[in-house]
Amino acid sequence: MAEKYTFRQAMQRLDEIVTQLNSNTLELEEAMKLFEEGLKLSKQCENQLKKFENKMNTLLVDEGENANV
Repeated sequence: MAEKYTFRQAMQRLDEIVTQLNSNTLELEEAMKLFEEGLKLSKQCENQLKKFENKMNTLLVDEGENANV
């Protein structure tokens, strides 16, 4: 997975991977490749969510400081 997906794209790709893995029609090697891709996408989504959460917390703290002025 050389390219970076947007959060939505990554979640859609993860959904596709889960569907393929659940189909039980893949060869073991292909299933392993998809599983590995899914793990990487999952980590990417987790990182994006953490960044979003940190930004939201920063905005809320900044807003709280501005309200106390």
